[in-house]
Amino acid sequence: MTRQDVARLLKRFKEEENDDVRHIRVLCDTLSGRMVCEWEARDRMALIEWLKKCNVQIRGTGEWVMAVQYESVDGELVVPQRGKP
Repeated sequence: MTRQDVARLLKRFKEEENDDVRHIRVLCDTLSGRMVCEWEARDRMALIEWLKKCNVQIRGTGEWVMAVQYESVDGELVVPQRGKP
């Protein structure tokens, strides 16, 4: 996976956003071809269906798709601030 491949994929994610799913960020290891992506979605099923529509392969049955209730900011545990998807 090249930097250009990742850039094209990111562009496609942004173009496919809708009222139910919004792309936040991507972390990528181009040598191993692995990515960690962050989205904000109405719910888990909306995200999984959106990923299928975008032809994104997820491991197994979606065990890597998770809802985040807390995150760390400056060493403190907080509830994530969410924008409108």
